[in-house]
Amino acid sequence: MGASRSCGPADPEGRFALLFEDLEAVEAGRDLHERAGEFSDLVAGELADHGLAERVAGAQGMRIAVTAAGAVIRGVLELAAETWLRIAEEASGASVLVALGHVDEVRLGTRRHARPPQTLSFASPLRRLSAERTQAVLGAVSGSGEVRALEGGVRAVGDDYVELAGQGGAGRERVSVLVPLRRIAWVRVPATVRGAGL
Repeated sequence: MGASRSCGPADPEGRFALLFEDLEAVEAGRDLHERAGEFSDLVAGELADHGLAERVAGAQGMRIAVTAAGAVIRGVLELAAETWLRIAEEASGASVLVALGHVDEVRLGTRRHARPPQTLSFASPLRRLSAERTQAVLGAVSGSGEVRALEGGVRAVGDDYVELAGQGGAGRERVSVLVPLRRIAWVRVPATVRGAGL
């Protein structure tokens, strides 16, 4: 675009120059608008190719807040897998495993995406807890949506369930509590035993 010229009513050449400058400005604005539209289409297409696990994995090492089955877990995302997360909880220092299938919302401060570095199932970190007989609290979601906190030693992990060492009453033998894996929203391992299995 050229510099703006001053012209009077008797300067037809100047008026044509201004008209062409205006047309150039309109065309430049149209091109910019089209490029912005193409860019937003590219961004939308890029986002459409990524899921929740990849979006959350982009925040690994950062502070996040996750709401799962009504519990809000705030802390640093230590590890992201395709179906679960491990968060170092700020308030208690506990390590919390969260099943992505039970996540209500995630708050994070990045728009990055990344491939989750862990492809193992939710049962994998639970098996590590089982090997150490780690005490944990499980947030189990009932069919009606009620969440119960179940506490005990992680005794075993089957194909589709977790076995907790339950408490027996006075004079009664200990019982096992079996919880289907699909019902577990989160698993909290207290800071005092955190290094054991996680």
